[in-house]
Amino acid sequence: MSEEKTDRHWLDEAANQTRLFYILIAVCACLFVADFALDRHAHFDAEALRGFYAVFGFIAYAAIVGAGWLWRRVVLRRQDYYDG
Repeated sequence: MSEEKTDRHWLDEAANQTRLFYILIAVCACLFVADFALDRHAHFDAEALRGFYAVFGFIAYAAIVGAGWLWRRVVLRRQDYYDG
């Protein structure tokens, strides 16, 4: 029997996905902790709050995902829409 060569990407394995997820969580946690150690020169009062950029980034991400979900509802057509 011959073995079939599969072109698998390294992210196709669940163990690598989990490892990458934990690395991402660790990087985010380190950046959040570094926010408390660094002195910033804020232009606006909100920027001076610790963790502002983490919260702002999450809210922006959630808004983009929500807008995409709503936009899909607007532009979605039936499968046979263009069949005439």
